[in-house]
Amino acid sequence: MTATTATGGGSAEPIPLRENRATPRRHWAPVVRNREVAEATWWLEVDAPEIAAASRPGQFLMIGFGVENTGAPFIPRPFSVGWRSPEGVIGLLVRAFGAGTRRLGALDPGDDVLLLGPLGSAFRPEPGRPSLCVAGGVGLAPFLFLAPEFRDRGHEVRLLYGERTGARVFDPDLIRELTRGDVEIWTEDGEAGSRGLVVEGIDLSDDPILMGCGPTPMLQALARTAFEEEIPLQVSVEEHMGCGIGTCQGCVVPAAGGGWMKACTRGPVFEARELQWEL
Repeated sequence: MTATTATGGGSAEPIPLRENRATPRRHWAPVVRNREVAEATWWLEVDAPEIAAASRPGQFLMIGFGVENTGAPFIPRPFSVGWRSPEGVIGLLVRAFGAGTRRLGALDPGDDVLLLGPLGSAFRPEPGRPSLCVAGGVGLAPFLFLAPEFRDRGHEVRLLYGERTGARVFDPDLIRELTRGDVEIWTEDGEAGSRGLVVEGIDLSDDPILMGCGPTPMLQALARTAFEEEIPLQVSVEEHMGCGIGTCQGCVVPAAGGGWMKACTRGPVFEARELQWEL
């Protein structure tokens, strides 16, 4: 995950998104399925009914392998809950950034992983307003979960998804299957969907609430738009985490008005006005 950076922001009172937390659970979970869905990108499904039942769109899990006597150490990694089945299977979007994520990509059905979750805050719909969800890269994951959950509750959802290259685009048919709706794809190389940055697809004509998850420059662009147009924006920040429970303090983000907040315990979903931005 990457940090939002300071200065700028709005003056309105922030609306905290804290009310939908649950007590996290820690347990071993077997891998049900793991398949490559794009270049160096896997869709990993694990059986974790208790965690699945308690999870809300935007929350995350810490994934590890426990204490091992052999092999290289593995620091747990944070992953947004990307989907849940009625039977309690959780879907996770894994992209290879290093040895640890490549190890997750190599898991086979029947292998076990150690999960801690659900952790953090969740996205929240605003009654009477559509949710315009903007995803960059693996920031797609929480919106795969959010779209069907919100739609089942009668909320309109529009999903924009951007990647740098067409080779990195998550299987569009699987996106539609998981979200039970359409997706608008943008790629910088033009090899899939529309050519350009995903923020170029933003249309505010139906007075939506903006929601974003992805790289910091994309979130900064969303914040700029939200502040200029005076519309609400919720963002899920991408930060490096070592523990997920506020102990290591490796995931701090700059707070509006000064100071810092831990993304794992105060976020990862924030009202944009809670954060400082470089605009």
